[in-house]
Order: sequence, then C-alpha cells, then structure tokens
Amino acid sequence: MKFKLLILILITFQFSNSQSNSNNVTKEINRNGYSIFYNSTLRLDESGKNGVEFYLFTEKENSQDNFVENINLIIQNLEGLNVDLNKFVAITEGQISASGELIRSKRIIVNGNECHSIIYEGTFNGFNLMFLQYNIVKNYKAYVLTYTANRKDFEKYFNEMELIMKSFKINWFSIISN
Repeated sequence: MKFKLLILILITFQFSNSQSNSNNVTKEINRNGYSIFYNSTLRLDESGKNGVEFYLFTEKENSQDNFVENINLIIQNLEGLNVDLNKFVAITEGQISASGELIRSKRIIVNGNECHSIIYEGTFNGFNLMFLQYNIVKNYKAYVLTYTANRKDFEKYFNEMELIMKSFKINWFSIISN
C-alpha cells in the first residue's frame, strides 16, 4: 500500500512538473558558426532585416507597451582591417560616447571566448533605452550580441537576457573551416 502511494505521489509530482514547464522550453539557434540557447517564450525573428542575424523579442506587456525588449546579433566581417578586440571596443565606446552614456565596460569570458561586456544608455528614436552588449572578435569577425530594453524595464528582464547571452558560443568547427 505504501509503495502504491509513493508511486502515485511521484507520478503526480512528475506530471505537475511537466505541466508547469510545457510552456517554457529551451530552444537553440545553431548556424553560421555560432549557437545560442533561448527561452521559447521569446519570439524569434530570423528575417535578416537591418543586417541582423536574429532578434529574440519579449512579448508586449499590454496595449500601452510601445517598445519590445530584445536580444539581437550582428556579425561584422573584419578581414583585412587589422582590428582586434581592444581596437573594436575602443571604436564601439567612441560611438557610444557620441550618442549615449557608457555605464560599465569590462572584459569577461563567455563559453571560453574573450568577450567585452558593455552597459550603456541613450535616447534613440524617442525611446530612453539601456543596452547590455557583448563584443567578441574571433577569426576576423566581430560578434555583437545586444540586449536592448526601455530604461525602466532593463532590470526586469536583465537576468533572463544575460543568461541567454551567456549561452552564446562560437562553434569550434567554424574557426577551423575558415
């Protein structure tokens, strides 16, 4: 009798766990020499508009929500330009200073790759925005991964978006094949 009760409890627990996680599945983008994991509650746009590899959009909170927070990736070809990560960061910080305010700039490691993390803010197209940007220069390419949010909502989504960004990986075979 105790054994049957234990089995029933385990089955109930397993079923309730699978129900609560069924709307929240981890998905992966794996192409063009990189991969990244993201929460299935985000909307993926791979249209390539604005030269962007992909966008991951949050959902609008309500009808008054006029900005949708997102992560996007841009890959820039640096072949023949003699630009390393230090030079790329200096150029990026110069562009930020011209139109916004640099809040934090530091070197980190993301999945074995040297990365420069920058947080900045500014007003663009009438929106007061904050950004978390990861810059990686590898194999003559700059990978610019950016989380963009309304300044007031930046912290609200920060942990989830940073976790996604930390899953970004440059696949070893892309380095060998180029």
